Parts: sequence; C-alpha cells; structure tokens
Amino acid sequence: MNIWILSAIILAIVVLSKLIAKKTSSVDVIWLIIFGAVFANLGLLPVENETLEVIGEWGIVFIMFALGFDEDLSHFKEGLLRSWGIALFGAIFPFLGAYYVATLFGYSTNEAMLWGLTMTATAVSLTMVSLKNENLHKTKAATGIMTSAVIDDVLSLIGVAIVIPIVLASGKDASAGINLTEILIIILKVIIFFTIVIFLGLFAFPGTTPKELPKNPSLWQYGEYYASKLLQYAGIKKLILAYRGEFSPLIMISIAMTLGAIAYLFGFHPAIGAYLAGLFLKKEYFIFDEHIERRKDQHFEKSKSVVDHIAFTVFGPIFFVNLGTKIEFNAHLLMEALPMFLTLFVVVFIFQVLSAAISAKYTGGYSTKESIMIGFGMLGRAELAFVVINLAFTEHHLISEVQFYALIMTIFLLNLSVPLTIKWFKPYFLKNQETKTQTSNKAVEIA
Repeated sequence: MNIWILSAIILAIVVLSKLIAKKTSSVDVIWLIIFGAVFANLGLLPVENETLEVIGEWGIVFIMFALGFDEDLSHFKEGLLRSWGIALFGAIFPFLGAYYVATLFGYSTNEAMLWGLTMTATAVSLTMVSLKNENLHKTKAATGIMTSAVIDDVLSLIGVAIVIPIVLASGKDASAGINLTEILIIILKVIIFFTIVIFLGLFAFPGTTPKELPKNPSLWQYGEYYASKLLQYAGIKKLILAYRGEFSPLIMISIAMTLGAIAYLFGFHPAIGAYLAGLFLKKEYFIFDEHIERRKDQHFEKSKSVVDHIAFTVFGPIFFVNLGTKIEFNAHLLMEALPMFLTLFVVVFIFQVLSAAISAKYTGGYSTKESIMIGFGMLGRAELAFVVINLAFTEHHLISEVQFYALIMTIFLLNLSVPLTIKWFKPYFLKNQETKTQTSNKAVEIA
C-alpha cells in the first residue's frame, strides 16, 4: 500500500483515538493499540512496514526525550540509587513465572527459557506515557519506574547474550556456544556508554568554562579542568541560545537523536539515550534575560511546547499503532493458545507486580502506595520481547506458532494492563499523596 495512504490512515487512527479517549476519560494508548490491531486484521494496515517502523521508533525517542526533559535530575539520581532491587527482582520473578508456565504446558527447558526471557524487560515508554496521561509522570513512583527500567535494560541485554546462545547450543543449532568474550564485551559497552553519558552530563551540558587549576590539584581536578577547556566552545547552552534561540527545538531534537544513536551503538534502545539527553537539559539553558523576571521562562515553555507536541501528538502515537498491528486475530490459534496465554498473563501479572512492589518497599524505601504504582508500571512488555520472539520464531524456529501466538497475546494483555491499572489506582495513589501533603503542612504550622 502507498505510504501516503498508510500515513493518512494512521493519523486518522491517532485523531480518532485522542477524541475517544477524551470523550470516555480513558487513556489514548489503549485505543491506539486496539485500532492498530483492528485495522491490521482488516488489511488496512501492514503488519510490517519498514518506513512506519522507523517513524514509530522516532516517536518513542521523542517521547522519552520529552519525559526526560520534564524530569528533575536530582530526583533521577536519588531514584537510581533506590532502584537496584526493583530492577533485579522485577526481572527475575517474571522470568521464573514464565519459565514454569511453559514447563506446565509440557514445553522443553530451552523453550521455557525463551518464554522467560520475553517477560524480563519493561516497556518503560508505554508506562511513562500512561503516567503522563494521568499527570503522574513527575512523581517519585514515576522516577522509580524509569530508573529501574534503565537498570533492567542492562540486565536484559546481558540475559539475551547468555540465554540465546545456550538455547542454540543445545537446540537446533548445535554449532553455537556460549561466548564469554561476547558477554564481557556487552558489559564493557555498558560501562563505556554510561562513562560517555556522565562525561557529557558533567561538562558539555552545564556549559562550564575553563577554570584555573588550584595548587596541588587532584586527578579529578585535572580531568575537570581539561574537559572544561576542551568543551568550552561546545557548551549546550550556547548552542540552544544561538541566534536568540531561533532553532532551539531543532537543536533539542538533534541532541536527543545524537544521544539515541550513541545508546544504539552500545546496544541500548535509542530511547534510553534520548531520555538521558532530556534529563541533562535544564531550564536555565533557555534564559536570555535573567534580570527580566517575567520573561525568564518564556523561551523554555515555548521550546517545551514544540517538543511535547511532536512527541505526544504527532510521532509518538504512531509507535503504539504499530504495536497493535502485531496482534493477529486467528480463531483457531486463539482457541489453542487461550489456556496458555491466560495462564501466562495471570502469573506474570502477579509475579511482576508483587516482586517490583515488594522490592520498591523494602529495598527502595518507597511508600506502600508508591510501591504498588511501581509494580503496575513495570507490567509493560515491548522492544526486547519482540526481539527475542523474532529470534526464537522467525530466525531459528525454536518455538511453535502456537507458542508465538501465546507470547504475543500475553504481551498485548500486559500492555493493555498498564494504562488500565494506573488509571484505576490513581485515586488511591493521590489520596496517599494528599495525606502526606496535609501532614507536612501541619508540621510546618506547628513549627
């Protein structure tokens, strides 16, 4: 089908989904996924289209950049230190749950490991969009979900590097083996990527100017001095304010794409790099006239509005429509796979929510309701799950068509659960927040 016709259909779906979501006070992500599935099964949208896939990937990069731009860097740092348990146990227990469901239905150890691997990594983009729709994206729970997902992404990459070769070595491709060198290279890539990101965050983004070296400088002071000198003409603030900020939104998107490309080169999804790019940008980078108070935020708000519109209204929704096109309506496969994917969905749902919530409570120090919200936020499955399924079914034929359908339908149900559970839990979550605010205000009054 012609790309212009496809573009018109997809944008019509986006408009329809937005209008229905507003009319029904629901989340547009659900309607985007549902309409994507319906139109694909009617033959009006392709299941695979390289151009649309790229546009959708652009959309998710823009979304994560916009969300990072909205986040407070200090909150993110705090959340990162508290999230190791959520990421670790929130990946292990869904893996085990899926593994044992596969064995329950009589599948081999290799097939069970592949089932487990599809259920490890969180689709944080879906969760963060759902939280933004409910105006919860700046809460501590949202930060906990995002930071956990960063760690989760690292663990999942290592998991793919270990599990796939094991399955291939003992399955149909006996010539494959576990390559320890490859695993070490992945770990090294992770370290190099975060070193580059931290370097840019410390020196390029703040737009620091060279300082004089103090007497008897430490190794860190030497590094800070020469890094600042190297980047004195490449400070992000100077770039954003060039020509009175005429090209600020373009430069912001360029920065997002650059960090996304760096993330991709080191094995991460580009959305992770884009989120970190947005995270490092600060409001003060957009200020021209600091002495004129009423104009201080004007350029920042204008630039933010342009980026948000591109991310959440134009490109971003296309990603979720594409996600829906992966769902095939097949009555025979549906009946055969129904017991499998319902069982798998229930088990992963319970294991994911409980493991993430309990970890958030007892290793991250989050409140009970924040922990439950984090548990719901970790339910989504997307990018890595489809990579694993593609490797297992399309490339190496390690799982049957019924298993493929069961896994796809489970992912679909888990993704639908994210906006539904967040919306359902929002009143209880906000009640908790209001109680905390009232208690804090009383303490201030007493003081």
